[in-house]
Amino acid sequence: MRLRPYAPGEEGRLADLWYESWRSVGLARPVVTREQLAERTRLELSGRWTVTVAEVGEEMVGFLALALAEDRLDQLFLAPAYQGRGLGGALFEVAVRRMPTGFWLSTQAENRRARAFYEQRGMSLDRVEYDADGDRVFYVFPATGAEAVSLPAS
Repeated sequence: MRLRPYAPGEEGRLADLWYESWRSVGLARPVVTREQLAERTRLELSGRWTVTVAEVGEEMVGFLALALAEDRLDQLFLAPAYQGRGLGGALFEVAVRRMPTGFWLSTQAENRRARAFYEQRGMSLDRVEYDADGDRVFYVFPATGAEAVSLPAS
């Protein structure tokens, strides 16, 4: 496996990977369509995200999207065939190194696999926000340096 920065022109590959990974989560109802993720990918890459891609050979098998100005791990997704092989942990470590003052993230409350993954890596549940469209959980990762990040208010 190789980790590298996202390269311009890979928007489609990134959106396809994101969608396939999201579908594998097994939530009761889909949250987004492939088209919505493709559009969001284009928007987020225009200035908000810093993306690290995981490759095996020439195949893009995972990605990490950080919103550094927000101290947020925004997205971490792996192709279904590569889940459970340590690639997610390697991408998570990139977030730890890039945001030593700590960071936060949110995910669907029913996404048990992601929640277990983040908890195993030392993230703590901060709060749950209840919503008719699906409850969200918010996690924080502690600072590895001297100054801690604060989670935005709901």
